[in-house]
Amino acid sequence: MTAGRDQDTRFLLTLSRAATSLPRHRLIFTYNFLVPTSVPSARVNVLFFGLLREIVGSPSDVLELPDGAPIEQLFSLCLARHPELAEYRSSLVASRNLEFAPWNTPLHSGDEVAFLPPVSGG
Repeated sequence: MTAGRDQDTRFLLTLSRAATSLPRHRLIFTYNFLVPTSVPSARVNVLFFGLLREIVGSPSDVLELPDGAPIEQLFSLCLARHPELAEYRSSLVASRNLEFAPWNTPLHSGDEVAFLPPVSGG
């Protein structure tokens, strides 16, 4: 009986050592197995206006990013697809769900984000 108990103890020590080398916030312990957790994602509807619409070639897009990610990260995803948007970043205004929003506003599934370039004229 002691041999089995010693083997169990060695297994648990090995498991705990392995767990300390992995990021704890990404693990849950179930049935003595380490199971990575999934990060909830948010599907966000993105609207493009003015010159941005011409650059992207479409008035809208649906993008997926981690839940709670800021608008800035959403714009970075747009930049990855259309690098020419970068020259307009400093003059853009963002809105979330029809209200102007700062670039650090967190996003959640179902949100609608619009990127608005400056408007000139009279």
